[in-house]
Amino acid sequence: MTICTLSSSSSGNCTIVSNGSTHLLVDAGISLRRIREGLKTFDLTPDDLTGVLVTHEHSDHISGIEMLVKYHKIPIFSSCGTAIGICNTLPNAAPFINGFEIGASFKLGTIEVLSFATPHDACESVGFRMKTNRVTFAYATDLGHITPEVTSAMSGADIAFIESNHDPEMLIKGPYPQQLKKRIVSKYGHLSNNDCGSFAVLLAQSGTKKLQLSHLSRENNTPVLAAKTVKAALLESGVKIDVDISVDVALPFAPSRTYEI
Repeated sequence: MTICTLSSSSSGNCTIVSNGSTHLLVDAGISLRRIREGLKTFDLTPDDLTGVLVTHEHSDHISGIEMLVKYHKIPIFSSCGTAIGICNTLPNAAPFINGFEIGASFKLGTIEVLSFATPHDACESVGFRMKTNRVTFAYATDLGHITPEVTSAMSGADIAFIESNHDPEMLIKGPYPQQLKKRIVSKYGHLSNNDCGSFAVLLAQSGTKKLQLSHLSRENNTPVLAAKTVKAALLESGVKIDVDISVDVALPFAPSRTYEI
């Protein structure tokens, strides 16, 4: 399985997951031009895509869908609630959307996909656990808090992408309006570095070997601070960095590390 995040931030999210002849995007919140450029790195075009898995209907996760379906007729897979949200925003995408119930599992080419509920202020936000006969990948961003469902779905994954959105002190002192700050720290907002660190410990203890910190806020976080906080939590629990688990940080406007596992 090959995995690479093309963009991860509140400005746009898109991740490539490939296995053999199966090529998926998780979210398409960047322009079609950037999607094409990212796919070209892997000798792919949008026409090679098996489909797009959508976590929820916020613009930083779906803004590229309208052009994708217009020019490449790509199937879109989302929860039924998210499907309604997409159709309300992008009505021309409606014929290409395949809705599923949260918790549904299905197979796309060589990849088995399990959906699970995530706590966010969206219609029916989900994360995904993807499995081949060799490896398991779990993906969840936009998390107000870690629920039992998230823990169950992500535990034991070989590689996990998890939100590390903000540093609480930076958020408090930052320029955001008070109402937005309250939304971010709510149980249906975004996960802090500290909470990500606590969850990273559970993932490492469950057997996860590779961790990518995702969906960092540009205003209320830094890659260095996110990595430092999460690594400190892992070290405090006795986990050895780069021995038991590696920790990387997704980039907002450029492709991040490519994982070949």
